[in-house]
Amino acid sequence: MKTKQLCALLFCFLFLSSCAGSKLLSTWEAESPEQLNLNKILVVGVAKDETKRRIYEDTFTDSFTESGVNAVASYTASKQPIEPDEKTLREVVKKTKSDFVLITHMVSANEQDYYHPGGRVGGYNSPGGYGLYGYYPHIYGSVYSSGGYTSTTKVVLESTIYDVASEKRIWTARSLSIDPVMTRKYYQQLIDLFLADLKKKDLI
Repeated sequence: MKTKQLCALLFCFLFLSSCAGSKLLSTWEAESPEQLNLNKILVVGVAKDETKRRIYEDTFTDSFTESGVNAVASYTASKQPIEPDEKTLREVVKKTKSDFVLITHMVSANEQDYYHPGGRVGGYNSPGGYGLYGYYPHIYGSVYSSGGYTSTTKVVLESTIYDVASEKRIWTARSLSIDPVMTRKYYQQLIDLFLADLKKKDLI
C-alpha cells in the first residue's frame, strides 16, 4: 500500500478514535430546601422511531431499577407516543402512579465534514529532514496527491426530570455523542452518564 494511502487511513483511524463515545455537556439541578429522593419515575422518550423509543425507555428503566429506583417505561402505559397535551400526559402519570417524570429528546444532530490531506509534509529543519533531491519529490507528492473528507455526526440529547407534585423541573442534563449507533449498548453508555450525575447530586 502506498505511503499516502497509509497516512490517510491512519488519519481516519486516529480521528474517529478521538471522537468516539459520549460525554455530558452540562447538568443542572434545582435548589431545594429538602432532599428529593427519586422514586416512582415515569421514563418518557420522545422520538420518531418507535423501536428506538422503546429500547431507550427500557434501558433507562432497567438502569433505574438496578439502582434501586422504581421506574416505568411510558410505552407500557401508552402503546402510542404520548400526545403533546396536558390531559394525555396527566392520564399516563396518574395511571402509572408516578411521582416524577423523566423526558428525553434530541436537541440537535449536526453532520460535519473534515478534510484530511493525502500526504504529510515534513519541514526542511524537522528531524530526519530531506536533502534537496529527496525534499522536492516528497513535497511534490503531498501537493498533488488527492486528500479526502471524513464525515462525522454530533448528536445532542437532553434529559429532564420533573417533580409531579410541584410540576417543577428538578434536574436537566445534556449529552454529546459522536457518530452514535442507536443500539441498546449506546443508550446504556449514555444513561450511565446521566445516572452517575444523579448519584453525584444525591438524587438517587
